Amino acid sequence: MNIQFTITIAGQDHPQLVNQLAAITHSYGGKWLISKISRLEHQLVGIIKIEIPDNEVVQLKEELRHFSALDVRIIDSKAVEHPSFVKVRFTIESKDRLGIVRDITGKLDEMGIEVLQMENHRLAVPEVGEMMFFAELTLNLPTEISFNQLEESLLLVDDNLRIDGLA
Repeated sequence: MNIQFTITIAGQDHPQLVNQLAAITHSYGGKWLISKISRLEHQLVGIIKIEIPDNEVVQLKEELRHFSALDVRIIDSKAVEHPSFVKVRFTIESKDRLGIVRDITGKLDEMGIEVLQMENHRLAVPEVGEMMFFAELTLNLPTEISFNQLEESLLLVDDNLRIDGLA
Protein backbone atom coordinates (compact mmCIF):
# COMPACT_ATOMS: atom_id res chain seq x y z
CA MET A 1 0.00 0.00 0.00
CA ASN A 2 1.17 3.53 -0.77
CA ILE A 3 0.91 6.61 1.44
CA GLN A 4 0.61 10.21 0.26
CA PHE A 5 1.73 13.33 2.07
CA THR A 6 2.68 16.87 1.17
CA ILE A 7 5.80 18.86 1.96
CA THR A 8 6.52 22.56 1.75
CA ILE A 9 10.06 23.71 1.17
CA ALA A 10 11.80 27.06 1.54
CA GLY A 11 15.37 28.26 1.63
CA GLN A 12 18.38 29.65 -0.16
CA ASP A 13 18.63 28.30 -3.71
CA HIS A 14 21.77 26.62 -5.00
CA PRO A 15 22.61 24.34 -7.95
CA GLN A 16 21.20 20.81 -7.85
CA LEU A 17 18.99 21.50 -4.82
CA VAL A 18 15.74 20.29 -6.42
CA ASN A 19 17.56 17.30 -7.90
CA GLN A 20 18.93 16.35 -4.47
CA LEU A 21 15.44 16.48 -2.97
CA ALA A 22 14.02 14.36 -5.80
CA ALA A 23 16.86 11.85 -5.41
CA ILE A 24 16.10 11.43 -1.70
CA THR A 25 12.44 10.73 -2.48
CA HIS A 26 13.39 8.29 -5.25
CA SER A 27 15.87 6.44 -3.01
CA TYR A 28 12.94 5.34 -0.82
CA GLY A 29 10.76 4.29 -3.77
CA GLY A 30 8.72 7.48 -3.68
CA LYS A 31 7.57 9.76 -6.46
CA TRP A 32 6.37 13.33 -6.76
CA LEU A 33 2.72 13.36 -7.80
CA ILE A 34 2.36 17.14 -7.99
CA SER A 35 4.91 19.87 -7.47
CA LYS A 36 4.99 23.63 -7.68
CA ILE A 37 8.43 25.13 -7.17
CA SER A 38 9.37 28.78 -7.63
CA ARG A 39 12.57 30.74 -7.43
CA LEU A 40 12.53 34.37 -6.37
CA GLU A 41 15.73 36.36 -5.91
CA HIS A 42 17.94 33.39 -4.99
CA GLN A 43 15.27 31.89 -2.73
CA LEU A 44 13.45 28.63 -3.47
CA VAL A 45 9.95 27.83 -2.28
CA GLY A 46 7.67 24.98 -3.18
CA ILE A 47 5.00 22.49 -2.37
CA ILE A 48 5.27 18.83 -3.34
CA LYS A 49 2.80 15.96 -2.99
CA ILE A 50 4.64 12.67 -2.54
CA GLU A 51 3.50 9.07 -2.84
CA ILE A 52 5.64 6.36 -1.23
CA PRO A 53 5.30 2.73 -0.12
CA ASP A 54 4.00 2.70 3.47
CA ASN A 55 7.01 0.72 4.73
CA GLU A 56 9.35 3.59 3.69
CA VAL A 57 7.32 6.57 4.99
CA VAL A 58 9.00 6.91 8.39
CA GLN A 59 12.51 6.77 6.93
CA LEU A 60 11.79 9.29 4.17
CA LYS A 61 10.10 11.73 6.53
CA GLU A 62 13.05 11.49 8.91
CA GLU A 63 15.54 12.21 6.12
CA LEU A 64 13.43 15.14 4.86
CA ARG A 65 13.30 16.62 8.38
CA HIS A 66 17.11 16.55 8.48
CA PHE A 67 17.66 17.91 4.95
CA SER A 68 19.71 20.91 6.08
CA ALA A 69 19.72 22.72 2.72
CA LEU A 70 16.03 23.65 3.09
CA ASP A 71 13.38 24.24 5.70
CA VAL A 72 11.02 21.29 5.07
CA ARG A 73 7.56 21.03 6.59
CA ILE A 74 5.64 17.75 6.33
CA ILE A 75 1.85 17.79 6.12
CA ASP A 76 0.09 14.45 6.44
CA SER A 77 -2.86 13.93 4.10
CA LYS A 78 -6.29 13.31 5.51
CA ALA A 79 -9.23 11.85 3.65
CA VAL A 80 -11.51 14.74 2.77
CA GLU A 81 -14.85 14.71 1.01
CA HIS A 82 -14.68 17.24 -1.81
CA PRO A 83 -17.77 19.06 -3.04
CA SER A 84 -18.47 19.30 -6.76
CA PHE A 85 -16.65 22.21 -8.34
CA VAL A 86 -15.60 23.70 -11.62
CA LYS A 87 -12.12 25.14 -12.19
CA VAL A 88 -12.21 28.79 -13.29
CA ARG A 89 -9.41 31.07 -14.39
CA PHE A 90 -9.58 34.83 -14.82
CA THR A 91 -7.69 38.09 -14.36
CA ILE A 92 -8.35 41.09 -12.16
CA GLU A 93 -7.20 44.66 -12.76
CA SER A 94 -7.67 47.58 -10.41
CA LYS A 95 -6.04 50.71 -9.13
CA ASP A 96 -3.63 49.53 -6.48
CA ARG A 97 -4.45 50.12 -2.84
CA LEU A 98 -3.46 48.80 0.54
CA GLY A 99 -5.31 45.59 1.44
CA ILE A 100 -6.61 44.64 -2.00
CA VAL A 101 -5.21 41.08 -1.86
CA ARG A 102 -6.65 40.62 1.64
CA ASP A 103 -10.04 41.88 0.49
CA ILE A 104 -10.17 39.67 -2.62
CA THR A 105 -9.07 36.51 -0.80
CA GLY A 106 -11.37 37.34 2.11
CA LYS A 107 -14.35 37.54 -0.24
CA LEU A 108 -13.40 34.21 -1.82
CA ASP A 109 -13.03 32.64 1.61
CA GLU A 110 -16.45 33.93 2.69
CA MET A 111 -17.95 32.17 -0.32
CA GLY A 112 -16.11 28.89 0.36
CA ILE A 113 -14.08 29.17 -2.84
CA GLU A 114 -10.70 27.45 -2.94
CA VAL A 115 -7.78 29.37 -4.48
CA LEU A 116 -5.69 26.94 -6.54
CA GLN A 117 -3.26 29.54 -7.82
CA MET A 118 -2.89 33.28 -7.51
CA GLU A 119 -0.16 35.40 -9.03
CA ASN A 120 -0.23 39.15 -8.65
CA HIS A 121 1.95 42.16 -9.28
CA ARG A 122 1.81 45.92 -9.21
CA LEU A 123 2.88 48.16 -12.05
CA ALA A 124 3.18 51.91 -12.55
CA VAL A 125 1.07 52.99 -15.52
CA PRO A 126 2.20 56.44 -16.69
CA GLU A 127 -0.95 56.98 -18.82
CA VAL A 128 -3.09 56.67 -15.69
CA GLY A 129 -0.54 58.22 -13.36
CA GLU A 130 -1.07 55.55 -10.72
CA MET A 131 0.03 52.13 -9.60
CA MET A 132 -2.16 49.35 -10.96
CA PHE A 133 -2.83 45.93 -9.42
CA PHE A 134 -2.96 42.86 -11.66
CA ALA A 135 -3.81 39.31 -10.60
CA GLU A 136 -4.34 35.98 -12.34
CA LEU A 137 -6.44 33.52 -10.36
CA THR A 138 -7.37 29.89 -10.77
CA LEU A 139 -10.14 28.78 -8.42
CA ASN A 140 -12.24 25.76 -7.54
CA LEU A 141 -15.71 27.25 -7.80
CA PRO A 142 -18.40 25.18 -6.05
CA THR A 143 -21.09 24.23 -8.58
CA GLU A 144 -23.77 25.90 -6.46
CA ILE A 145 -22.10 29.31 -7.04
CA SER A 146 -22.58 30.84 -10.49
CA PHE A 147 -20.01 32.88 -12.40
CA ASN A 148 -22.33 35.89 -12.03
CA GLN A 149 -22.46 35.47 -8.24
CA LEU A 150 -18.68 35.27 -8.08
CA GLU A 151 -18.25 38.33 -10.27
CA GLU A 152 -20.85 40.38 -8.37
CA SER A 153 -19.22 39.50 -5.07
CA LEU A 154 -15.71 40.39 -6.24
CA LEU A 155 -16.90 43.70 -7.72
CA LEU A 156 -17.98 44.70 -4.19
CA VAL A 157 -14.31 44.64 -3.16
CA ASP A 158 -13.46 47.80 -5.10
CA ASP A 159 -15.27 50.21 -7.43
CA ASN A 160 -12.31 50.19 -9.84
CA LEU A 161 -12.05 46.40 -10.12
CA ARG A 162 -12.24 44.85 -13.61
CA ILE A 163 -12.56 41.10 -14.17
CA ASP A 164 -11.64 39.45 -17.50
CA GLY A 165 -11.97 35.89 -18.69
CA LEU A 166 -14.67 34.72 -16.27
CA ALA A 167 -17.28 32.79 -18.21
